[in-house]
Amino acid sequence: MFTTHTEPEHELRLSLERFETCLVTPMMAGELLSWVDELQNAWTDAFAHVRQHATELHPRQYQQISKADPELLPRTEKLQAEDAEIDEDCDEFARHLHRFAEHAPKFEPDEEKIAGHAKTLVDDGVEFITRVRKQEAAVHAWFTEAFTRDCGVAD
Repeated sequence: MFTTHTEPEHELRLSLERFETCLVTPMMAGELLSWVDELQNAWTDAFAHVRQHATELHPRQYQQISKADPELLPRTEKLQAEDAEIDEDCDEFARHLHRFAEHAPKFEPDEEKIAGHAKTLVDDGVEFITRVRKQEAAVHAWFTEAFTRDCGVAD
């Protein structure tokens, strides 16, 4: 299997790593608002890269896969469906983060009251990152397969 990494793939990977680091960094006493601010900034960057892949890069790759190996059309359809679900997850996480950020200032003196909500936010974010990474791996694998699989006539 050959691998090629493009600049958008690299940027997506870095933005997801930054977002993940922000998510899993524990909140320190008195730093809830700065944690939320950093998380929102990292999310904005990750969100932009995920959307770029789903709306611009993946459709071109799916077209190339289908052109190179029409038998893989059912696979590209599954990949497209997963992109759509990830897009919905983007919107849901953005809403969740927005609500959390709105309410966080009320809990600044006593972060423990919001700890359960923070844990849910972190868990949802990590789950989202894992889903995006799995999708990227699948797109890459099927793209590679379309151009390297043996579809020739047997001897």
